[in-house]
Amino acid sequence: MALLIVCSGCASESTGLSERETGGLAGAALGAGLGAIVGSATGHAGVGTAIGAGAGLLTGAVAGEMARRQKEQTKKEIRQEMMQQQYQGQQGQYAPQPYTAQPQTVQQAPAATQTAVRQEMNTKYNPRTGQTFPSNYTFDPNTGEELKPLQ
Repeated sequence: MALLIVCSGCASESTGLSERETGGLAGAALGAGLGAIVGSATGHAGVGTAIGAGAGLLTGAVAGEMARRQKEQTKKEIRQEMMQQQYQGQQGQYAPQPYTAQPQTVQQAPAATQTAVRQEMNTKYNPRTGQTFPSNYTFDPNTGEELKPLQ
């Protein structure tokens, strides 16, 4: 009964347990239960419980860490896929131009016009970082987060 209360208290979403910690707790609970069953069959339920809890904790923590790494890898792959979709069709648009030895003439627009053009081009932003992006961006290329329109 006490084990159930402890595990249910630790499993609530407000504690923010990682996958490793969650796996460790679940493994320890299962290991302790199985250890108690095996230990009682041999006449040493307490020892079986302790050994089972330790082995279950280790096994559960390893399984939880593997789940966390898999989740991170999946997030990374999704972010890369979103960036590929976002930049598809824009190849060459943001690529650096080759160096030319001939001088090029660049006409400077007045400062007020440059500011208006910059504000017009960047019509989306990342609410978490505050960075602005052109209207054709859907996701932040650095974080993969969805962009919101500027108001």
